[in-house]
Formats: sequence, C-alpha cells, structure tokens
Amino acid sequence: MTLTNRIQNLMQALCQEFPERQDRLQLAFLAAINDEPFYLYGRTGSGKSFMINRLLSAFKKPRFIEMGSHPHEIPGSIDDYDVVLFKGFNPIDDATKECVRNALQKRKHTTLILSSDVRPENAMGRADIVDEITLTICMPDNLSSESLCLLLQNYSLSEDFKAPEEYTISEEEKRQWADEIQKVALSAETMAIIGKLSDLCIQNAIYVPISKWLSLANIARTIAFFNGRNQTTFSDTLFLGTPIWGRSTSNNSIMESFIDIVKSVILKDLANVISTTYDADSLYRKVKGLRNSSNNLYETKEFNGEPCISYRVTVAGEQTPLYVPLHYVETDEDFNPYNELRKIEKNVRCNFHGTSSCTISINSAVKSVGLRNNNARNENSMPTRFEDFATLPTYILRENDPEVAKKKRIELEACQKEAQTQMEQQAKILRSLRDLYQSNKTYRNDLFCNLEIFDKIQTDLSNIFNTINGVATKLKETLDLYNTPSKN
Repeated sequence: MTLTNRIQNLMQALCQEFPERQDRLQLAFLAAINDEPFYLYGRTGSGKSFMINRLLSAFKKPRFIEMGSHPHEIPGSIDDYDVVLFKGFNPIDDATKECVRNALQKRKHTTLILSSDVRPENAMGRADIVDEITLTICMPDNLSSESLCLLLQNYSLSEDFKAPEEYTISEEEKRQWADEIQKVALSAETMAIIGKLSDLCIQNAIYVPISKWLSLANIARTIAFFNGRNQTTFSDTLFLGTPIWGRSTSNNSIMESFIDIVKSVILKDLANVISTTYDADSLYRKVKGLRNSSNNLYETKEFNGEPCISYRVTVAGEQTPLYVPLHYVETDEDFNPYNELRKIEKNVRCNFHGTSSCTISINSAVKSVGLRNNNARNENSMPTRFEDFATLPTYILRENDPEVAKKKRIELEACQKEAQTQMEQQAKILRSLRDLYQSNKTYRNDLFCNLEIFDKIQTDLSNIFNTINGVATKLKETLDLYNTPSKN
C-alpha cells in the first residue's frame, strides 16, 4: 500500500458520519501533522468536539491534555504532549491569556488547538495571538436535510469510533515525514501564488507574519508529499482561498481575489492574448459589408478620424447635425451616429437596410425636448423607446468608381490576411487551454484538493475556451465569405 493510499483510506475513515465538514477535518489533520496551532470556531453543537476526537484517532496513542475554560499552568513541559486542547477558549482573564501565550512560545513539537464559540477575531484579538495561529477553521452552523438524515441514521455507529489501526500514524512516522516534507520543492506556480497573495495582503493592510507564510508553505508541501509528489502544484495551495485567515475582513479580501490570482498564475503564458478578446464580429461585419456593397463614391467629410456622411435632422424645432461613418452605408445593422460633440449619439439609431438611404429613429423621450437638451445628453436619465423619424438619401458622386473598387479590394485582402493570422493564433490558444484543462483534471482526485475552488477554476477555464472558440468560429465564417459570390 502506498502512503497516498494509506492516508486516503485514513481520511475516508475519519470523515465517515461527519458530513459537510470533511474539508475542515482535513485542514485540522494537515495542521496536526505539522504541529501547527489552529483556532477551531463553531457554535455549540456544530461538531467541534466530534472533529477533535476524530483527529486524535488518526494517531497511535497520542499524548493529549485538555485544558478547561480557565486553565491553570500546564503540568510539566508542554512537549510532553502531542496535542494540547484549550476547550471553550475565551480570554476573559489574564491567566487564560498568559497560559495560551506561554504554550505558544514554549511548544516545539506540539499541536495547540483553541476550540471556542467566540468569533476568532474577538478571541484571538483580545488574547493578542492572532498572528501566532496558523489556521482558523470555522465549523458551519447547519447541515443540509439530506446530510442530517444520514447522520441521524448512523450516529450510533460513530460513538465508539476507532480508526483502522493499519492506517493510524505513529509519532516516529510523523517525525520522519517532517524531514521528508521539507525536501518537497515549492514550484514556481506555488511561489507566484503566494507572492501575489502577499501583495494583496499588503494592499489591503492585512498583516501576515513571515512565520505564518512559512507554516502555510509547509502545509502545501505536506499536501504534495501525501500525493506522492516531490514538488508542489497550484492545487496544493487551494486551501489558502478558504476562510483560514483569522479575521473576517481578511478572509473576505483574500477569498474574493484568490481564484483570479490562481488563474493569472496558471494562465501566465496566455495572459496577453486572452486579456482582451479579439473582436471577430467587427471583422466579419466589415468583410460582409465590403463584399456586398457597391463601388459607389459617396459625398463624405472627415469627422472624428474617419469619412462620414453628414445629415441634419430637426428635433423639437432645432436643427442637429449627425455624422454617419461611411462603412455603415449599404449594410443592414443598427448603429448610433456621432453628434457634433464627436460622441456616440445614444438617442438616435440608424440603419441603411442594405441601401444607400439612411433610416433614422429617435428616442421618443427626446422628441419634445431636442437632442441638445441636457437631460437628453444624460443617457441614464431618459427612457429608451425608438420611433421611426425619417429616411434620408445619401448623395452619390460617382457610380462604380474604379478608385473605390481598388480601395475595397485592398481592404478585403488585408482583412483576409488578418482573419487567417488570427485563426492561427486563436487555434494555438485553444490547444493551450485544452491541454491545461486536461492536465489540471488529474489533480481533482488528489488528497486534500479543495473541490469547490478547483471546480470554479476549471469552469472559468472552460468558459474562456468557449469564448475563444466562438472567436475562432466567427473568423472561419469571415474566411468563408471569400468563398461565396458577392452581390456586386
């Protein structure tokens, strides 16, 4: 039996009849393997004692002492015990605080557990130990109805629970593993994730001492070790995206950004190309318009950096100029023209319907006040219901102008080249995303993998893939236009 199989079997045994809290038990186990102190928070009846009993059963003959809510001096050396539990921890007096502080300072190879129904930031803040506690493990208040029924049916089986002897861990094994865990290398991905988390903490004024970073890195090493790896992966860091940080504000800041941090690291080689999705729809419309439009030369004027057709409309008794980009002529799509301020006029909608005459619709809300009214300029303050207003012709200077035909041919060749180049690039991105997604899938069955965070990351990768695939599909449709006869 491999070590991975052994620990997997041990975890399965420990988590029986302990529904919807398995991830908390796994975190507690990882802390105990590394002799790290942790704060176990939960309301009365949330399963704190149950979890501690299960955790202790993972080890062969653990030396354990339980301190009450008003602990006195721990007898003998604290390292005479493998686990010291401060049950019902509430630093309401100096004796309690002093005892816990002494235990934290003097311990070398002892797991310290503070179990309490007092919120972590309150209890640890009053005791001034928040920076010395590696993990905060919060028990949920409720169970789903399905899990509750299952627990009620099988609870009697768990009262005399003992982990199978062949899976439990001796003190000698734990010490041996500690040396081997230190040999596990922190991968570049792991270091990048921790580095970005550190930057986030600095930006949000979250103080995390170096000693805690070292402890958290060791837990990541431990996860890799139990999965049979000699180097960590991004999946070994997913526990960092859970509420382990002691203060609710710290938890919220880190959890909100954690998935994006991980994605930025695992997608670092694709960051530039997927940060801005290529606008394949605009290229498609441009090619379609160029191929289906005539070679007429229209009367235009340069406006806002492009040739435009100028119209004047009278709304509420005032004449207002509108400027329509030439490339919309003879297309069949809705668009908004420019106004005299060189801004998109949101209260006017145009469409040539495949001809050279522009159909203009006006937001009914501005018909009585005009387009220059300040309220009309504020697009958020006006309801939008467009009504047909006018159809205006476009003046043709010359039909089938050879210079227009030449210019269109050059533009079509450039668009075709761009579409082909983008197709190659998008195909390369798709292959990389597919390979990344497939390689990540192997981590889902790992020991201690946080499935909720992992699945969100994989879902986001899948969504990115689908978006890029949509771009590639539209580029193929664009190239297909070149193989169909044009209307002119």
